[in-house]
Formats: sequence, structure tokens, C-alpha cells
Amino acid sequence: MTFEVHILNSFTGSNSEGNPAGVVISTEELPSVIMQEIASKMNLSETAFLFPLPHKKNKYKIRWFTPVLEVPLCGHGTLAAAALLYKKQLFKSSVVFHSLSGILRVRREGHKFILDFPLDIPVEYEPPDKLFMAMGIDSYVSCVIGKLTGYILIHLQSERKVAEICPNYPLLKAINPSEAKGITVTATTDNTEYDFVSRFFDPWAGIMEDPVTGSAHTLLGPYWSAILGKKKMVAKQISSRGGILYLKMKNRERIYIAGNAKIVGQDTISII
Repeated sequence: MTFEVHILNSFTGSNSEGNPAGVVISTEELPSVIMQEIASKMNLSETAFLFPLPHKKNKYKIRWFTPVLEVPLCGHGTLAAAALLYKKQLFKSSVVFHSLSGILRVRREGHKFILDFPLDIPVEYEPPDKLFMAMGIDSYVSCVIGKLTGYILIHLQSERKVAEICPNYPLLKAINPSEAKGITVTATTDNTEYDFVSRFFDPWAGIMEDPVTGSAHTLLGPYWSAILGKKKMVAKQISSRGGILYLKMKNRERIYIAGNAKIVGQDTISII
């Protein structure tokens, strides 16, 4: 079997920035083992798989796979999927995805795609000392965990502290995934173009550092909204590639995450 995989950079309009995602469109849902093999061969943070729902216009089932496992929610993969469908003229203004995290709506507005995602509630959390040791963190402002995602958010003292984080990945991977399921480090910034910065790590899902993480901003958004007193924010993920996310608190249950995406290529994967 041969599959065409489109590659898009999400949360950017550049060829060299943003988070690359693979997108496969299939008329019928593929077996999980096939999707996992394709994602493993692509070796991107996530590959999204789309299956049109029969007799339903602009509605698709979506699933996301890292190189090692399926994930319940992926922002940059959803953005890439919507951008590809739009480029193929398969919708004009909005598209609906049915996912493990419920119904996700995406609409096109200007040059951006706006994701309507579930909001993740931050809860105070005391992570194990070994987590800070693995992350190389000796002090921090606060730490919370997302009720929905299980992501750990560590608020550091400055953007410089976030930029200097250099995890010990063998130590990090040795921590039981039940104690950590993705870690975002974050801080305010002196750059007036953004409200806060972050980085994201998830070696348990086969992702050492994720370039730009939409799902992490379902937690970062409400966390910083409470601190800054803002409903609208601009966030920058300061990985080596980097990306920009535009956030708006919709209500107590949903958050809008907006950004651009650019098609940068395609590949053909053969599965024996």
C-alpha cells in the first residue's frame, strides 16, 4: 500500500519555522497499526489522518499519531489538516473534525485558521523532585497541571530561563509517564509583540522538544489569562524553529487558538 503524505509547517508562514506535520487524507479509515507505521516513517511530531464522514459536508474524523503512539489532541496537526483541506478547496469558511477530544471546529478568517479547542483547567501541582532534576530547574515561580491533558506547566522567572532549559532526556524518560505527560516551561517576555513565551517537551510520546504545541496552549491560555487579566493574547514558542499563536478565551470551556500554516512538500510512504 502506498500513501501520499503532505507536509505543512504550522503556526508560521515560513519554510524554516513552525511545527512540521504530516497529513494523510483517506476515503476510508485506516487500521491503527498502518497509521502508526506511517507516522513512524515520517518521524514528525505528529501525522494527522483524515477520513471524510459519509454524507456530511465539511466533516471529517481526525486522528493524530506521534512516531510512537496515538495522542488524543494535537493543535498543529489540526491546523495543518485544515490548511490542506482549504488549499484543496474542500471547504470555504469552516470545517469540523470529530476526534478523541470531541468536536473541533476550525474556521478561516483572513490569513489565519482559528481552532476552537477544549480549554484545559490549571490545577496546583507538586511534581516529583526528580522531574526538576531532569529538567535542570532549581527554582520556579509556580507549577500547575492540566486537568484535561495532564500536561505539567512550570512557570519560570524569565524568558532567558526558558531559553536556557536543557533537559537530561535519559533522566526525563526514566520518570514514570503517570507522573509526567508533557512538560511546558513558560515565562513573561520583555518583547512587546508577545504576552508570554514557552517551550514544550514530551519524550514519553517520542517527542524530545516539540517545535510549536497547540494543545499545550489550551493550558497556557487560561493560566496566563488569569495572571495578565487578558482574554486575548499572543504567544511565542521559542524552540529552535519557533512559532506564533494567537489566543482568545471563548468561555470557561473553550479557547480559540489561531495561526497560519504553509505547505512545504509531500512524500510517498509504502507499507508492505
